[in-house]
Amino acid sequence: MKMKKSKLLLISLFLYVNYSFINGNTLIVGEKLVFDVSWQFIKVGYGTLEVKNILDYNGTKAYHIYSEAKSAPFFDIFYKVRDTNESWVDINRFYSLAFKQSIKEGGYKRERFTKYDQKNHKATNQKNEIFDIPNDVLDVLSAFYWVRLQKLESGSVLKVNVNSHNKSYLMNVNIHNREILRIGDREYNTIIVEPVLQDSGLFMQKGATRIWLTDDEKHIPVKMTSKVKVGTIIAELNEKESMIGGSK
Repeated sequence: MKMKKSKLLLISLFLYVNYSFINGNTLIVGEKLVFDVSWQFIKVGYGTLEVKNILDYNGTKAYHIYSEAKSAPFFDIFYKVRDTNESWVDINRFYSLAFKQSIKEGGYKRERFTKYDQKNHKATNQKNEIFDIPNDVLDVLSAFYWVRLQKLESGSVLKVNVNSHNKSYLMNVNIHNREILRIGDREYNTIIVEPVLQDSGLFMQKGATRIWLTDDEKHIPVKMTSKVKVGTIIAELNEKESMIGGSK
């Protein structure tokens, strides 16, 4: 079945170096972004990106970031998706403290948990396997939020140390052109970014995804696309269902 061959079917898009406080930017606690996800002009589900709160994580003040991908009820018959990702990030250094992933796609299931010891450059997974990590490494979810906090200039390339399971690598984020984008009856001034993954991303993805961020200091993702063998997956912001700025 062609649908099943593309595990990106439901939001293979979300995504997506050290944090810099150049502009004094911080994450907006309470922000919840809701996306309508379509394939070949058919709505197949939704996704969310959320900064839940600030909490104490083993003695460190941390952001708790959450993402979810869920197929629509009618599509569950063909290919049911229930994916979640959680990231705990040091609010001062903006590096990963822990990352939890639950993937349920069709008959495939996977649970992962990684705890990061940034001081000693080590990480431990759910099997108690220990492996090396680079300085101030981020998981794939927190790396996406790191990009949003940066100053984005067309033609530039950001670099970020990313960890995915037992693999760490330096990910390039290409900053493309600015574009006026219309979604429904709204127009957004945007700048396009392209994170290039070298390993599986949040939702079984490899390669490049294009993300349209608002061209302001918030850098809110309003559209994400990823090409697959059987078409293109598109996620667009549902502003009415979202909580931007921590309030509706």
